[in-house]
Amino acid sequence: MESRQRLNQDEIATILENDDDYSPLDSDSEEEDGVVEDDVWSDNEDAMVDFVEDTSRQEDPDNNIASRESPNLEIVNMNNNLRDDSIAAALLEENESLSDDEIFLPSSDDESDHISEASEVPSDTDVEDAEINIEPHSDDTTSTLQPFYLGKDGRTKWYKSPPRTNVRTRAENLITHLPGCKYAARHKKTHQECFETFFTDEIVDIVLKNTNQKISLRMENSTSNSTYGETDKAEIKAVFGLLFLAGLFRSGRQSLIDLWSNDGTGIEVFRSTMTRQRFSFLINSLRFDDSSTRTARVADDRLAPIRDIFEIFVKNCQNAYTPYEYLTIDEELVAFRGRCSFRQYIPSKPAKYGLKIYALVDAKTFYTMNLEIYCGKQPDNSPYTVSNKPFDVVDRLVRCVSGSGRNITMDNFFMSYETAENLLKNHKLTAVGTLRSNKTCIPLQFKARREEKSSVFGFQKDITIVSYIPKPRKCVHMMSSLHHDDEVDPESGDQRKPSIITFYNSTKSGVDVVDKLARTYDVSRNCKRWPLTVFFSMLNHAGINGFIVYMLNNGIERNKTNLRKNFIKRLGLSLIEEHLRKRKDNPHIPREIRRRVCEMLNEEAPAPPQKQPRRSQRCSFCPRNKDRKTLNGCFKCNVAICKEHANLMCQNCTDLHDE
Repeated sequence: MESRQRLNQDEIATILENDDDYSPLDSDSEEEDGVVEDDVWSDNEDAMVDFVEDTSRQEDPDNNIASRESPNLEIVNMNNNLRDDSIAAALLEENESLSDDEIFLPSSDDESDHISEASEVPSDTDVEDAEINIEPHSDDTTSTLQPFYLGKDGRTKWYKSPPRTNVRTRAENLITHLPGCKYAARHKKTHQECFETFFTDEIVDIVLKNTNQKISLRMENSTSNSTYGETDKAEIKAVFGLLFLAGLFRSGRQSLIDLWSNDGTGIEVFRSTMTRQRFSFLINSLRFDDSSTRTARVADDRLAPIRDIFEIFVKNCQNAYTPYEYLTIDEELVAFRGRCSFRQYIPSKPAKYGLKIYALVDAKTFYTMNLEIYCGKQPDNSPYTVSNKPFDVVDRLVRCVSGSGRNITMDNFFMSYETAENLLKNHKLTAVGTLRSNKTCIPLQFKARREEKSSVFGFQKDITIVSYIPKPRKCVHMMSSLHHDDEVDPESGDQRKPSIITFYNSTKSGVDVVDKLARTYDVSRNCKRWPLTVFFSMLNHAGINGFIVYMLNNGIERNKTNLRKNFIKRLGLSLIEEHLRKRKDNPHIPREIRRRVCEMLNEEAPAPPQKQPRRSQRCSFCPRNKDRKTLNGCFKCNVAICKEHANLMCQNCTDLHDE
C-alpha cells in the first residue's frame, strides 16, 4: 500500500515537472527525483489532484482518445470517489435538520462542499449548482462561507446572517444638520409673521398684480361701482384672513349668503370686514400669472398658471426649517371635480377625484418640506419635462435633504431596491418601506407558505429585507437600509412583528396626517378653476407650517388643547386687521358696522355726528295747494317729508336696513 501511494506521488510530481514528456514506464527510473515529502504532499494534495484531473481529460483531436494513460485516470477517479463520499456523508449527517428552502454551513472546516437538502445523494452537476448559494460574506474578513437566498432575478443575493454590529457608525446615520427653524424663520414670533415666512410679500405682490389686471378687464364691461374696483395688498390679505376664519368655523364650502346673513345665523366678522359681493368678486378675480402671455406659456408648461408662486412657496418652506431624522414621502389628493387634463381618480382617498401632489413631510412635526404637482406628460420639447417614474419622483423630492443623514419612509408605490440604493449612495439617506410582491429582488423562499406570525430575513451589506406573515394567506415584504439585524419588537407581543415593521408603522403616516390637518380647517371653496384649488392647498400648508414655526419659536408644548384652532383664529384676525382700520374711516359704511369694527380693534367708537339744522321745506308728498312745510327728511334719499307720510323706525332697525 505504501509503495502504491509512493508510486502515485512520484507520478504526480513527474507530471508537474514535465507534463509533455511524461510516461508511466519511466516512473521507476526517476523515482528519486519525483519523491515528495509526506507533509508537503498533505498540503498540496487537492491542488495536484485537480491538476491531474484537468490534464487527464484532454482529448486528442486526431483520434478522439484521452491523451493520458490509465494509471493517471485511476488516480483521478479514486480521488473523485473520495470527494463524492465526503459529500454524501455530509448530506446524510445533516439530512434530518435541513429544510426545503435552506442552505446550511458545514459542521467543520474539513468539509469543502455544502448543498441544500435532497432526498437522494446528488450528482456532481447538482453539487455544482448548489454551490452557487454559498459565498464569502462581504463583511467577514476571514472569508467564512455564508448561506444566502437568491432573488427571482437570479442576481440579487440576500445572506441569511446579519452583518457585524461591532463597527463604527455608518455615514448615512450621521445627522449633519440639527433640526429646527433656520435663520429665515428663527425670529418669527407672532402669528402673522410665521405665516408670512411662507406667503412672503413677493407672492402677495404677484397675486395683487395679476388680480388687478383681471379686474381691469372686468371693469371694461361693467358699471363704475365700488364693488368692482381694483384692490390693494391690505384687502388681499383680508381675503386670506376670511378664508382662514371660514375654515376655522368648518364653513369653507358653505354658501356665502349664509356666512353674511344678518338674521342671527351668519358670522359677524365677515360682515364687518367687507360685503359679500366684494368678497365673491375678489375670489373670482384671483389670478396668479399674466393672462396676456398664458397661451404661449401653457404650450410649453401645463402648470404655467400657478408655477411661479408655487415654486416660490416651496422654496420658502425649505429655507425656513430643518427636519428631524425621519421623513415620509407619499401622495395627497386635493379635491377637485372641474375640468383639468391631469385630474386623477384615486378611490382610496377621501376626495376620490382631484389633483395629485407628491409631498415630503417631517414624520415627527408634520412640517411639509417639499411638494411636487403631478401634471402628467408635459408637451413635446418642453423645458419642464420630467420623468414621473417613482424612482425619479423620490430622487427629486429628497434633494432638499440630500446628504443630511435622514431616513425616508415610503409605501410600495415608491419603494424599490434601486430606490434604496440610490438614496444610500447618491444622497446618504436611508430608506424604509413596503415592497410589492412582484419585485424581482424578492427570493421565492420569502413567498413560500410557512407558520403564521413568522419572519424571514435577508441581509446585504447596506440593505435588509424581511418577509412577515401577519395572518393566513397574507405576506408583507419590507425593505430597509436603516436596520441591519433580525430583531423582533418585544412590545408587539404575540404578533412577533420585526422592528422594521413597527418602525415603518410609526413613521409612515406623515403625509396622511398633514392631509387630515388640512381638511380639519380647510380654506378651500367650491370652484371650477384648478389653479385656485392649488392656491387653496398652498394656504392650508402655509397654515400648518406656520403653526409649527410658531410653536418652536415660542417654546409652546403640545400638551395643551385647541392650540392650532387658536392659532388659526389669531392668524385670520391679524390678516384682516389692516383692512379693518381702513374701513373704519370710510364714511359710507353703516354706523353699526363701524361700531363693531372699533370693538374688534379695541378702540372706542366715534360719537355720532351732530345733525345739521334743516331749513323748512314743502313736503314732497302733500299737494301743492296745502303748502305744508316740514323740517323732516327721508334718511335715505333726504327728500322733505311730513309726519303724515313718514314711517317711524328705530336706530337699530335703520342700521340693519342700511346694511
